[in-house]
Amino acid sequence: MITGTTHSLFYAANLAFIVTHLYGWLLKWYYRPKAYLEHFHELFPAQRSVGVIYLLQLFEIPYLLQIGDPDALLFVNAFALLFFSIQMLVMCELYFFPEHRHPAKDYWVFFPVVILLAPLFLQAVDIITLPAGWQLWAFIIVTAVFTVFFWRNIVMALRLGQTIRQVNESTYADSEDFPVRFAYYIRWVPTLVLVLLAINFYANDPWVKFVRDLIFIGANVTFCIYTLNPWRKVFTPSEENVMESDSSSDTNESANAATHFLEDERFAELSRQLQELLEQEKIFTESHITIDTLVPRLGINSKYLTEVIRRSGYSSFYDMICQHRVRHAISLISHHPNQRLSDIAEQCGFSSSSSMTKAFQSQGKPSPSTFRK
Repeated sequence: MITGTTHSLFYAANLAFIVTHLYGWLLKWYYRPKAYLEHFHELFPAQRSVGVIYLLQLFEIPYLLQIGDPDALLFVNAFALLFFSIQMLVMCELYFFPEHRHPAKDYWVFFPVVILLAPLFLQAVDIITLPAGWQLWAFIIVTAVFTVFFWRNIVMALRLGQTIRQVNESTYADSEDFPVRFAYYIRWVPTLVLVLLAINFYANDPWVKFVRDLIFIGANVTFCIYTLNPWRKVFTPSEENVMESDSSSDTNESANAATHFLEDERFAELSRQLQELLEQEKIFTESHITIDTLVPRLGINSKYLTEVIRRSGYSSFYDMICQHRVRHAISLISHHPNQRLSDIAEQCGFSSSSSMTKAFQSQGKPSPSTFRK
């Protein structure tokens, strides 16, 4: 039995874990910043799902009341592993794919988990006594269920990555577009969390649980602040954007001049270097190229590179890449009419022939197959 200072440490960490998650539930379930009230559900589609994750951490109480008890430790570790793997999958799909509505039958996946966890909970609170060897069977069954949902989380992350690439190629979202950037950085976070929880479960040690509690306390506080920051400024069109949208040509010229940070000589030099990269090195043929991969080649920051691109006549980085890919594809189709379109798409940097077709359409061109005819 754990006693003394160690018991106090474990108790304090677990209590802080429960309290911060309860606060997270209240925040996610009830708090609505006035700045986002009108479009809150569109901006935060998984808000209540996140709140459910926080509220479920009240099931840590059996361990809080029996710090160090092996039955209570096994239950809370198994509970965290299984419910986090399911709930994070549902939460991420709600946030990143809100157009996809899960039918009621999808939530039957919780049923076998509840059946599995129920006897572990009753054992932890001393209501029933399981037969000898139940711990081994618990590990085996938890592993089998967890494997299914761990795989589904990986598939979700891969699907998200594919969606990001399609956004980049089809709609040519700017690299500063928040949903795309946020999705890119967070898509593997659920998998990382599940790996940490798996380590905690299979170690089944109070010290490992103590470290896990500390990590999740910090992660919870950070996540709440990052995803629902009441001090975040409401977006308002900047003076530059207002000036750029003016239909007057004189106003457009003055606005463009006001947003130039590069001197004409420096712009001319960078423009020349950019054209060399495009025409001689054909950097656009590199798959999944982004503005961040191009910045170090020119030795400037993204703000200056964006200016060079726009002053060169392109609406965005992806518009520039798209134009050159389409031109290159037309050239290859003309010189190699018998080559498969999928091979030409790959040579031009497209992820697929369908992406190439969308790019042709975005440039107002006939489809690649029409060009080949």
